[in-house]
Amino acid sequence: MKATRLALLTILIGTLIAPGMTHAAEAQPSGYAPLRTLADTMGATITWDSDDKSALVKLKNGIVGTFTVGEKQYRLAGQTGEADHEIKMVGGDIYLPAKLLTTLKAENSKYADPKDAVPTYKVTPSAETEAVEDGDDTADDPAIWLNPVNPENSRILATNKGGGILVYDLEGKQLQNFKVGKMNNVDIRYGFTLGGKKIDIAGATNRTNNTVDIFAIDGVSGTLTNVVNKPIKSSMKEVYGFSLYHSLKTDKFYALVLGKEGEFEQYELTDNGSGKIDGKLVRQFKLATQSEGMVADDEYGTVYIAEEDHAIWKYEAEPDSSSEPLRRVDIADGRRLQDDIEGLTLYYGKDGKGYLMASSQGNSSYAIYERQGDNAYISNFTISASPTVDGTSVTDGIDVLGYGLGKNFPHGIFVAQDDENLQNDKKLNQNFKLVPWERIATGAPTPLTIDDGINPRELVNRSTR
Repeated sequence: MKATRLALLTILIGTLIAPGMTHAAEAQPSGYAPLRTLADTMGATITWDSDDKSALVKLKNGIVGTFTVGEKQYRLAGQTGEADHEIKMVGGDIYLPAKLLTTLKAENSKYADPKDAVPTYKVTPSAETEAVEDGDDTADDPAIWLNPVNPENSRILATNKGGGILVYDLEGKQLQNFKVGKMNNVDIRYGFTLGGKKIDIAGATNRTNNTVDIFAIDGVSGTLTNVVNKPIKSSMKEVYGFSLYHSLKTDKFYALVLGKEGEFEQYELTDNGSGKIDGKLVRQFKLATQSEGMVADDEYGTVYIAEEDHAIWKYEAEPDSSSEPLRRVDIADGRRLQDDIEGLTLYYGKDGKGYLMASSQGNSSYAIYERQGDNAYISNFTISASPTVDGTSVTDGIDVLGYGLGKNFPHGIFVAQDDENLQNDKKLNQNFKLVPWERIATGAPTPLTIDDGINPRELVNRSTR
Protein backbone atom coordinates (compact mmCIF):
# COMPACT_ATOMS: atom_id res chain seq x y z
CA MET A 1 0.00 0.00 0.00
CA LYS A 2 1.32 3.42 -0.89
CA ALA A 3 1.62 5.75 2.09
CA THR A 4 -0.51 8.89 1.88
CA ARG A 5 2.54 11.06 2.28
CA LEU A 6 3.36 10.48 -1.40
CA ALA A 7 0.96 13.27 -2.27
CA LEU A 8 2.04 15.55 0.52
CA LEU A 9 3.93 18.83 0.36
CA THR A 10 6.74 18.99 2.89
CA ILE A 11 6.70 22.27 4.77
CA LEU A 12 9.66 23.63 6.65
CA ILE A 13 9.01 24.54 10.23
CA GLY A 14 9.44 28.24 9.70
CA THR A 15 6.45 28.36 7.32
CA LEU A 16 2.71 28.19 7.88
CA ILE A 17 1.19 24.72 8.17
CA ALA A 18 -1.67 25.63 5.86
CA PRO A 19 -0.43 28.09 3.20
CA GLY A 20 -2.64 31.07 2.50
CA MET A 21 -4.11 31.22 5.99
CA THR A 22 -3.18 33.86 8.52
CA HIS A 23 -2.19 33.21 12.10
CA ALA A 24 -4.68 34.00 14.83
CA ALA A 25 -2.76 33.71 18.06
CA GLU A 26 -5.45 35.60 19.87
CA ALA A 27 -7.88 32.78 19.09
CA GLN A 28 -5.74 30.09 20.72
CA PRO A 29 -8.12 27.66 22.42
CA SER A 30 -7.77 27.14 26.15
CA GLY A 31 -5.75 24.04 27.11
CA TYR A 32 -4.08 23.84 23.69
CA ALA A 33 -0.76 24.92 22.17
CA PRO A 34 0.32 25.34 18.53
CA LEU A 35 2.09 22.31 17.06
CA ARG A 36 4.16 24.48 14.74
CA THR A 37 5.78 26.40 17.58
CA LEU A 38 6.66 23.23 19.51
CA ALA A 39 8.00 21.53 16.39
CA ASP A 40 10.22 24.54 15.74
CA THR A 41 11.77 24.33 19.20
CA MET A 42 12.35 20.58 18.85
CA GLY A 43 13.96 20.74 15.41
CA ALA A 44 11.15 18.66 13.92
CA THR A 45 9.69 18.83 10.41
CA ILE A 46 6.01 18.85 9.47
CA THR A 47 4.30 17.50 6.37
CA TRP A 48 0.75 18.73 5.80
CA ASP A 49 -1.90 16.70 3.98
CA SER A 50 -4.61 19.15 2.90
CA ASP A 51 -6.95 16.37 1.81
CA ASP A 52 -6.92 14.51 5.12
CA LYS A 53 -6.27 17.65 7.17
CA SER A 54 -3.46 15.89 8.99
CA ALA A 55 0.10 16.73 9.90
CA LEU A 56 2.93 14.20 9.81
CA VAL A 57 5.59 15.24 12.31
CA LYS A 58 9.08 13.81 12.13
CA LEU A 59 11.07 14.48 15.27
CA LYS A 60 14.79 15.13 15.22
CA ASN A 61 15.45 11.62 16.56
CA GLY A 62 13.44 10.08 13.71
CA ILE A 63 10.24 9.25 15.58
CA VAL A 64 7.11 10.01 13.54
CA GLY A 65 3.59 11.07 14.56
CA THR A 66 0.42 11.80 12.61
CA PHE A 67 -2.23 14.21 13.97
CA THR A 68 -5.56 14.85 12.23
CA VAL A 69 -7.77 17.89 12.69
CA GLY A 70 -11.13 17.10 14.28
CA GLU A 71 -10.02 13.76 15.73
CA LYS A 72 -8.84 12.57 19.13
CA GLN A 73 -7.06 9.51 17.77
CA TYR A 74 -3.47 9.93 16.61
CA ARG A 75 -0.41 7.82 15.81
CA LEU A 76 2.95 8.35 17.47
CA ALA A 77 6.07 6.16 17.54
CA GLY A 78 4.27 3.29 15.82
CA GLN A 79 1.38 3.24 18.28
CA THR A 80 -2.20 4.50 18.16
CA GLY A 81 -3.28 6.80 20.99
CA GLU A 82 -6.25 8.93 21.95
CA ALA A 83 -6.03 12.50 23.23
CA ASP A 84 -8.40 13.85 25.88
CA HIS A 85 -9.64 16.48 23.42
CA GLU A 86 -9.85 16.61 19.63
CA ILE A 87 -7.09 18.21 17.60
CA LYS A 88 -8.01 21.65 16.26
CA MET A 89 -7.02 24.09 13.56
CA VAL A 90 -7.23 27.82 14.29
CA GLY A 91 -6.06 30.54 11.92
CA GLY A 92 -3.99 28.13 9.83
CA ASP A 93 -2.19 26.43 12.73
CA ILE A 94 -2.85 23.00 14.21
CA TYR A 95 -3.35 23.03 17.96
CA LEU A 96 -2.77 19.96 20.12
CA PRO A 97 -4.22 19.41 23.59
CA ALA A 98 -1.63 20.20 26.28
CA LYS A 99 -1.39 16.58 27.47
CA LEU A 100 -0.66 15.38 23.94
CA LEU A 101 2.08 17.97 23.57
CA THR A 102 3.63 16.60 26.76
CA THR A 103 3.58 13.12 25.21
CA LEU A 104 5.21 14.47 22.06
CA LYS A 105 7.95 16.13 24.12
CA ALA A 106 8.61 12.87 25.93
CA GLU A 107 9.10 11.03 22.62
CA ASN A 108 11.39 13.81 21.44
CA SER A 109 13.64 13.32 24.48
CA LYS A 110 14.38 9.71 23.54
CA TYR A 111 17.51 8.57 21.66
CA ALA A 112 19.43 11.73 22.48
CA ASP A 113 22.76 9.89 22.73
CA PRO A 114 24.71 9.95 19.43
CA LYS A 115 25.16 6.18 19.69
CA ASP A 116 21.38 5.84 19.29
CA ALA A 117 21.46 7.31 15.78
CA VAL A 118 20.18 4.95 13.07
CA PRO A 119 23.17 3.92 10.90
CA THR A 120 22.19 4.43 7.26
CA TYR A 121 24.34 4.12 4.15
CA LYS A 122 23.84 4.35 0.38
CA VAL A 123 24.26 1.80 -2.39
CA THR A 124 23.67 2.07 -6.14
CA PRO A 125 21.99 -0.34 -8.58
CA SER A 126 23.83 -1.82 -11.53
CA ALA A 127 20.76 -2.63 -13.62
CA GLU A 128 16.98 -2.29 -13.78
CA THR A 129 14.13 -4.16 -15.38
CA GLU A 130 12.05 -2.86 -18.22
CA ALA A 131 9.04 -0.92 -17.00
CA VAL A 132 5.73 -2.72 -16.50
CA GLU A 133 3.18 -2.05 -19.22
CA ASP A 134 0.54 -0.67 -16.85
CA GLY A 135 0.75 2.77 -15.28
CA ASP A 136 0.09 4.04 -11.78
CA ASP A 137 0.88 1.77 -8.82
CA THR A 138 1.18 -1.63 -10.53
CA ALA A 139 4.67 -3.13 -10.12
CA ASP A 140 4.78 -4.78 -6.71
CA ASP A 141 6.76 -7.86 -5.68
CA PRO A 142 9.83 -9.70 -7.10
CA ALA A 143 11.11 -13.26 -6.57
CA ILE A 144 14.47 -14.61 -7.78
CA TRP A 145 14.62 -18.08 -9.39
CA LEU A 146 18.01 -19.82 -9.44
CA ASN A 147 18.70 -21.72 -12.66
CA PRO A 148 20.08 -25.13 -11.56
CA VAL A 149 22.37 -25.55 -14.58
CA ASN A 150 23.55 -22.06 -15.44
CA PRO A 151 23.09 -19.50 -12.64
CA GLU A 152 23.69 -16.66 -15.10
CA ASN A 153 20.42 -17.67 -16.76
CA SER A 154 18.45 -17.25 -13.56
CA ARG A 155 15.23 -15.28 -13.71
CA ILE A 156 13.36 -12.57 -11.81
CA LEU A 157 9.64 -13.15 -11.46
CA ALA A 158 7.57 -10.09 -10.60
CA THR A 159 3.94 -9.15 -10.16
CA ASN A 160 1.97 -6.61 -12.14
CA LYS A 161 -1.14 -5.58 -10.21
CA GLY A 162 -2.52 -4.35 -13.51
CA GLY A 163 -2.78 -7.95 -14.65
CA GLY A 164 -0.03 -10.57 -14.67
CA ILE A 165 3.26 -12.17 -13.70
CA LEU A 166 6.37 -10.94 -15.48
CA VAL A 167 9.62 -12.83 -16.07
CA TYR A 168 12.91 -10.96 -16.57
CA ASP A 169 16.49 -12.04 -17.20
CA LEU A 170 19.30 -10.68 -15.01
CA GLU A 171 19.85 -7.78 -17.40
CA GLY A 172 16.28 -6.67 -16.80
CA LYS A 173 14.86 -7.69 -20.19
CA GLN A 174 11.25 -8.85 -20.02
CA LEU A 175 10.99 -12.36 -21.41
CA GLN A 176 7.42 -13.32 -20.56
CA ASN A 177 4.15 -11.73 -19.48
CA PHE A 178 1.58 -14.15 -18.08
CA LYS A 179 -1.76 -12.33 -18.08
CA VAL A 180 -3.41 -14.42 -15.37
CA GLY A 181 -5.01 -11.70 -13.26
CA LYS A 182 -4.16 -8.85 -10.93
CA MET A 183 -1.24 -10.49 -9.16
CA ASN A 184 -0.03 -9.02 -5.88
CA ASN A 185 2.82 -10.98 -4.26
CA VAL A 186 4.94 -13.86 -5.56
CA ASP A 187 7.35 -16.40 -4.07
CA ILE A 188 9.42 -19.44 -5.14
CA ARG A 189 10.37 -22.83 -3.67
CA TYR A 190 12.43 -25.75 -4.93
CA GLY A 191 11.99 -29.52 -4.89
CA PHE A 192 8.21 -30.01 -4.83
CA THR A 193 7.36 -33.60 -5.82
CA LEU A 194 4.78 -33.67 -8.62
CA GLY A 195 4.17 -36.83 -10.62
CA GLY A 196 7.21 -38.47 -9.09
CA LYS A 197 9.54 -35.68 -10.20
CA LYS A 198 11.08 -32.80 -8.27
CA ILE A 199 10.05 -29.46 -9.70
CA ASP A 200 10.45 -25.79 -8.79
CA ILE A 201 7.23 -23.89 -8.08
CA ALA A 202 6.14 -20.27 -7.92
CA GLY A 203 3.05 -19.11 -6.08
CA ALA A 204 1.20 -15.81 -6.11
CA THR A 205 -1.93 -14.10 -4.83
CA ASN A 206 -4.43 -13.36 -7.59
CA ARG A 207 -6.69 -10.47 -6.62
CA THR A 208 -8.85 -10.88 -9.72
CA ASN A 209 -10.08 -14.31 -8.61
CA ASN A 210 -9.21 -14.06 -4.89
CA THR A 211 -7.13 -17.19 -5.29
CA VAL A 212 -3.66 -18.60 -4.70
CA ASP A 213 -2.14 -19.56 -8.05
CA ILE A 214 0.69 -22.13 -8.25
CA PHE A 215 2.98 -22.51 -11.26
CA ALA A 216 5.61 -25.08 -12.25
CA ILE A 217 8.86 -23.43 -13.36
CA ASP A 218 10.60 -24.98 -16.35
CA GLY A 219 14.10 -25.97 -15.20
CA VAL A 220 15.75 -24.72 -18.38
CA SER A 221 13.82 -21.70 -19.63
CA GLY A 222 12.16 -20.54 -16.43
CA THR A 223 8.75 -20.42 -18.12
CA LEU A 224 5.65 -20.92 -15.99
CA THR A 225 2.78 -23.41 -16.24
CA ASN A 226 -0.27 -23.26 -13.98
CA VAL A 227 -0.50 -26.57 -12.09
CA VAL A 228 -3.44 -25.94 -9.73
CA ASN A 229 -6.17 -28.58 -9.87
CA LYS A 230 -9.16 -26.76 -8.33
CA PRO A 231 -8.79 -23.03 -7.67
CA ILE A 232 -7.34 -22.44 -4.20
CA LYS A 233 -9.91 -19.83 -3.26
CA SER A 234 -9.44 -17.87 -0.08
CA SER A 235 -12.21 -17.17 2.42
CA MET A 236 -10.76 -13.71 3.19
CA LYS A 237 -12.25 -10.67 1.55
CA GLU A 238 -9.18 -9.92 -0.60
CA VAL A 239 -5.92 -11.88 -0.90
CA TYR A 240 -2.87 -9.70 -0.55
CA GLY A 241 0.48 -10.79 0.93
CA PHE A 242 2.07 -14.14 0.10
CA SER A 243 4.92 -16.53 0.89
CA LEU A 244 5.67 -20.17 0.24
CA TYR A 245 7.04 -22.35 3.04
CA HIS A 246 8.84 -25.69 2.70
CA SER A 247 8.93 -27.50 6.03
CA LEU A 248 12.30 -29.25 6.27
CA LYS A 249 10.90 -31.06 9.28
CA THR A 250 8.12 -32.85 7.36
CA ASP A 251 9.04 -32.13 3.70
CA LYS A 252 5.59 -30.60 3.20
CA PHE A 253 4.95 -27.41 1.25
CA TYR A 254 2.60 -24.62 2.22
CA ALA A 255 1.15 -21.45 0.73
CA LEU A 256 0.87 -18.62 3.28
CA VAL A 257 -1.60 -15.83 2.53
CA LEU A 258 -2.37 -12.46 4.11
CA GLY A 259 -5.47 -10.31 3.65
CA LYS A 260 -6.07 -6.57 3.71
CA GLU A 261 -7.81 -6.84 7.07
CA GLY A 262 -4.97 -8.76 8.72
CA GLU A 263 -6.24 -12.27 7.95
CA PHE A 264 -3.69 -15.11 7.74
CA GLU A 265 -4.36 -18.44 6.00
CA GLN A 266 -2.04 -21.42 5.53
CA TYR A 267 -2.70 -24.01 2.81
CA GLU A 268 -0.95 -27.37 2.50
CA LEU A 269 0.02 -28.07 -1.12
CA THR A 270 -0.16 -31.69 -2.31
CA ASP A 271 0.16 -33.74 -5.49
CA ASN A 272 -3.35 -34.87 -6.48
CA GLY A 273 -1.99 -37.86 -8.45
CA SER A 274 -2.92 -36.44 -11.84
CA GLY A 275 -0.11 -33.98 -12.36
CA LYS A 276 -1.84 -31.14 -10.54
CA ILE A 277 -1.60 -29.50 -7.11
CA ASP A 278 -4.36 -29.25 -4.52
CA GLY A 279 -4.46 -26.78 -1.64
CA LYS A 280 -6.05 -27.51 1.74
CA LEU A 281 -6.60 -24.90 4.47
CA VAL A 282 -4.76 -26.05 7.62
CA ARG A 283 -4.37 -22.91 9.75
CA GLN A 284 -5.72 -19.39 10.11
CA PHE A 285 -5.59 -16.44 12.48
CA LYS A 286 -5.85 -12.66 12.32
CA LEU A 287 -3.53 -9.73 12.94
CA ALA A 288 -4.91 -6.44 14.23
CA THR A 289 -4.56 -4.42 11.02
CA GLN A 290 -3.63 -4.59 7.34
CA SER A 291 -0.60 -6.79 6.66
CA GLU A 292 1.20 -7.65 3.43
CA GLY A 293 4.94 -8.32 3.62
CA MET A 294 5.74 -11.91 4.58
CA VAL A 295 8.66 -14.32 4.32
CA ALA A 296 9.17 -17.84 5.68
CA ASP A 297 12.49 -19.15 6.97
CA ASP A 298 12.52 -22.82 5.89
CA GLU A 299 15.57 -23.70 7.97
CA TYR A 300 14.28 -22.35 11.28
CA GLY A 301 10.60 -23.08 10.64
CA THR A 302 9.49 -19.49 11.22
CA VAL A 303 7.57 -16.85 9.31
CA TYR A 304 7.87 -13.07 9.50
CA ILE A 305 4.83 -10.85 8.88
CA ALA A 306 4.80 -7.09 8.37
CA GLU A 307 1.78 -5.42 9.92
CA GLU A 308 2.07 -2.36 7.70
CA ASP A 309 1.43 0.49 10.12
CA HIS A 310 2.83 -1.16 13.20
CA ALA A 311 5.51 -3.85 13.38
CA ILE A 312 7.33 -6.91 12.06
CA TRP A 313 6.18 -10.07 13.87
CA LYS A 314 7.87 -13.48 14.06
CA TYR A 315 5.69 -16.62 14.20
CA GLU A 316 6.26 -20.36 14.04
CA ALA A 317 5.47 -21.65 10.54
CA GLU A 318 4.22 -25.19 11.14
CA PRO A 319 0.44 -25.64 10.70
CA ASP A 320 -0.08 -26.79 14.30
CA SER A 321 1.76 -23.77 15.73
CA SER A 322 0.32 -21.08 17.97
CA SER A 323 -1.48 -18.07 16.53
CA GLU A 324 0.49 -15.90 18.96
CA PRO A 325 3.80 -14.44 17.72
CA LEU A 326 7.14 -15.57 19.07
CA ARG A 327 8.28 -11.97 19.29
CA ARG A 328 8.06 -8.50 17.83
CA VAL A 329 11.15 -7.89 15.71
CA ASP A 330 10.76 -4.11 15.40
CA ILE A 331 8.16 -1.36 15.37
CA ALA A 332 7.36 1.36 12.84
CA ASP A 333 8.15 4.33 15.08
CA GLY A 334 9.76 6.25 12.21
CA ARG A 335 13.40 5.54 12.99
CA ARG A 336 14.49 2.20 11.55
CA LEU A 337 11.04 1.50 10.14
CA GLN A 338 8.52 4.11 9.01
CA ASP A 339 5.11 2.92 7.91
CA ASP A 340 4.26 1.33 5.67
CA ILE A 341 6.44 -1.69 6.39
CA GLU A 342 6.23 -3.50 3.06
CA GLY A 343 8.42 -6.24 1.56
CA LEU A 344 10.34 -8.77 3.66
CA THR A 345 13.08 -11.12 2.47
CA LEU A 346 15.81 -13.41 3.87
CA TYR A 347 19.49 -13.71 3.02
CA TYR A 348 20.57 -17.27 3.86
CA GLY A 349 24.14 -17.40 5.20
CA LYS A 350 26.43 -20.19 6.34
CA ASP A 351 25.76 -22.11 9.54
CA GLY A 352 22.26 -20.70 9.92
CA LYS A 353 23.37 -17.10 9.85
CA GLY A 354 22.20 -14.41 7.48
CA TYR A 355 19.83 -11.46 7.42
CA LEU A 356 16.19 -10.47 7.55
CA MET A 357 15.58 -7.42 5.36
CA ALA A 358 12.56 -5.11 5.30
CA SER A 359 11.35 -2.35 3.01
CA SER A 360 10.64 0.75 5.11
CA GLN A 361 8.37 2.51 2.66
CA GLY A 362 7.81 5.69 4.65
CA ASN A 363 11.47 6.74 4.53
CA SER A 364 12.45 4.88 1.32
CA SER A 365 15.05 2.72 3.04
CA TYR A 366 15.73 -0.93 3.84
CA ALA A 367 16.32 -2.24 7.36
CA ILE A 368 18.66 -5.17 8.05
CA TYR A 369 18.41 -7.54 11.02
CA GLU A 370 20.19 -10.72 11.99
CA ARG A 371 18.33 -13.75 10.71
CA GLN A 372 19.08 -15.94 13.72
CA GLY A 373 18.13 -15.61 17.38
CA ASP A 374 16.30 -12.45 18.43
CA ASN A 375 16.86 -10.71 15.07
CA ALA A 376 19.17 -8.00 16.37
CA TYR A 377 19.07 -4.79 14.32
CA ILE A 378 22.12 -4.05 12.15
CA SER A 379 21.64 -1.07 9.83
CA ASN A 380 19.55 0.68 7.17
CA PHE A 381 20.50 1.50 3.62
CA THR A 382 19.03 3.42 0.70
CA ILE A 383 19.38 2.88 -3.06
CA SER A 384 20.64 6.01 -4.80
CA ALA A 385 21.06 6.72 -8.49
CA SER A 386 24.09 5.40 -10.34
CA PRO A 387 25.36 7.06 -13.55
CA THR A 388 23.08 4.78 -15.59
CA VAL A 389 20.20 3.73 -13.28
CA ASP A 390 18.03 5.84 -10.98
CA GLY A 391 17.56 4.94 -7.34
CA THR A 392 14.46 3.72 -5.54
CA SER A 393 11.75 5.35 -3.46
CA VAL A 394 8.69 4.14 -1.54
CA THR A 395 9.46 0.48 -2.29
CA ASP A 396 6.87 -2.29 -2.11
CA GLY A 397 8.35 -5.78 -2.58
CA ILE A 398 11.97 -6.91 -2.27
CA ASP A 399 13.93 -10.15 -2.67
CA VAL A 400 17.53 -11.26 -2.19
CA LEU A 401 19.59 -14.29 -3.20
CA GLY A 402 23.08 -14.89 -1.80
CA TYR A 403 24.39 -17.08 -4.60
CA GLY A 404 26.83 -16.38 -7.42
CA LEU A 405 24.90 -15.54 -10.59
CA GLY A 406 27.69 -14.95 -13.10
CA LYS A 407 29.75 -11.94 -14.03
CA ASN A 408 27.16 -9.26 -13.26
CA PHE A 409 26.14 -10.64 -9.86
CA PRO A 410 29.03 -12.87 -8.75
CA HIS A 411 28.04 -12.73 -5.07
CA GLY A 412 24.26 -12.59 -5.37
CA ILE A 413 21.58 -10.00 -5.99
CA PHE A 414 19.08 -7.74 -4.21
CA VAL A 415 15.94 -6.71 -6.14
CA ALA A 416 13.66 -3.83 -5.10
CA GLN A 417 10.48 -2.40 -6.59
CA ASP A 418 10.73 1.29 -7.45
CA ASP A 419 7.70 3.53 -7.11
CA GLU A 420 9.05 6.35 -9.30
CA ASN A 421 11.03 5.06 -12.25
CA LEU A 422 12.93 7.92 -13.87
CA GLN A 423 14.91 8.07 -17.09
CA ASN A 424 16.56 11.37 -18.02
CA ASP A 425 14.21 13.07 -15.54
CA LYS A 426 11.20 11.59 -17.35
CA LYS A 427 8.82 9.50 -15.25
CA LEU A 428 8.13 6.06 -16.71
CA ASN A 429 5.95 3.20 -15.47
CA GLN A 430 7.26 1.46 -12.37
CA ASN A 431 9.98 -1.18 -12.48
CA PHE A 432 12.52 -3.09 -10.35
CA LYS A 433 16.13 -2.16 -9.53
CA LEU A 434 18.95 -4.73 -9.29
CA VAL A 435 21.81 -4.30 -6.81
CA PRO A 436 24.86 -6.61 -6.57
CA TRP A 437 24.93 -8.06 -3.06
CA GLU A 438 28.57 -7.08 -2.45
CA ARG A 439 27.64 -3.39 -2.69
CA ILE A 440 25.23 -3.85 0.21
CA ALA A 441 27.61 -6.09 2.16
CA THR A 442 30.74 -3.94 1.87
CA GLY A 443 28.91 -0.62 2.22
CA ALA A 444 27.54 -1.39 5.68
CA PRO A 445 29.18 0.30 8.70
CA THR A 446 30.18 -3.18 9.81
CA PRO A 447 30.57 -5.26 6.62
CA LEU A 448 27.97 -7.95 6.09
CA THR A 449 28.62 -11.57 5.17
CA ILE A 450 29.21 -12.54 1.56
CA ASP A 451 28.23 -16.22 1.35
CA ASP A 452 27.76 -16.62 -2.39
CA GLY A 453 27.51 -20.40 -2.28
CA ILE A 454 24.33 -21.00 -0.26
CA ASN A 455 22.14 -22.95 -2.66
CA PRO A 456 18.42 -22.55 -1.83
CA ARG A 457 17.91 -26.12 -3.02
CA GLU A 458 20.19 -27.41 -0.25
CA LEU A 459 18.87 -25.83 2.93
CA VAL A 460 19.29 -27.54 6.31
CA ASN A 461 16.69 -28.09 9.04
CA ARG A 462 17.82 -25.98 12.01
CA SER A 463 14.54 -25.91 13.91
CA THR A 464 14.66 -27.23 17.46
CA ARG A 465 10.88 -27.13 17.92
